[in-house]
Formats: sequence, structure tokens, C-alpha cells
Amino acid sequence: MERRVFLKWATHGLGALFGTVLGIPAVAYLIDARNRPAKSSDFKRVARLSELQKEEPHQVVIRDHLHDAWTLHPNDVIGRVWLTRRYERKVDAYTTTCPHLGCSINYIKEAKRFVCPCHNGTFDLNCERVSEQELGASNPAPRGMDSLDLRLAEAPPLPDGKPDFFIEVKYQDFRQGEHDKVPKA
Repeated sequence: MERRVFLKWATHGLGALFGTVLGIPAVAYLIDARNRPAKSSDFKRVARLSELQKEEPHQVVIRDHLHDAWTLHPNDVIGRVWLTRRYERKVDAYTTTCPHLGCSINYIKEAKRFVCPCHNGTFDLNCERVSEQELGASNPAPRGMDSLDLRLAEAPPLPDGKPDFFIEVKYQDFRQGEHDKVPKA
């Protein structure tokens, strides 16, 4: 093999090697976990049915183990939920995030209403948007509070022998400012 041909092949080989070495991190960046959609949330156990009073909202915190590409965040808060027991075994779950701009909704016990402290978004005990006529002021919330999927799982019986259930909620975030309930991707 001539010297020129050898140098030509060596130059092309080294160029391919450098291209591969620099290209692997670029491909890894493109398929990085941060660029993938989040996995769908599972049901999280948040309370026991016996802890809830009828028609009295109860706020619970949902925690999960979150991890990004490098770090594990154990027991991280992913959201808050209002639980309201309607009947013996009927419970409703609503996110505390206001559908207007995303502030956290509080419950005002004396008025029996949910109120967002940021812009006065107001909701009744059934988590429906209160109309301007009934409220006597403007209500910027475009829709009622966002409901969440909920299920009851059997729990050990109470000390008096009555059955009890765990309340499990599937937490999800929704877009603010929309008139329809649209899940965030």
C-alpha cells in the first residue's frame, strides 16, 4: 500500500472515530429521560374512609418517588386533593389546583365554599363553579374544580368490627384557563 493511500484511509478512519465519539452523547441527549413523556400516575393510597365526615371536605397530600435522569426524590409531593364523603361509601376527589391560573384552592368552612385566594375563583360544596349572579362578583374560573379517579380498597376492620376502606386516588394535572377539562401531557 502506498503511503498516500494509507494516510487517506487513516484520516478517514480517525474522522469516523471522532464522529462516533462525539455523536453518541448527541444521540443520548435526544433520547434522554427528560425528553420522554411522563409515565401515567398510578393510584395512591391517601386516607381511610373512616377518617372522613359526611359533606365535610378533607385535604390530603399525595406523595410519590420521583426521579429525573440523575436524581431520586423520595417521598416528593406531587399534588394535593380535596376528598368529600357524600354517602356511606361514596367519595369524590378533586384537585386543589384552581382551573383559572393554578393557585391552590382553600375551603372556607363557614361559607361552605371553596375559594381560590389569588383571584377569588369560587366553587360550591359539589366543586362546581359558582355563577356571578349567585356570587355577586366576578368568578374568573372557567370551569368547576377538576375531579380525579378514585377507588376504594378493602382495609382492616375498625375496632368495633365495622368494615373500613382505603381511599386511593389517581392524581393528574389539568390545563388552566380552558373551559374543558384537558389533561396535561
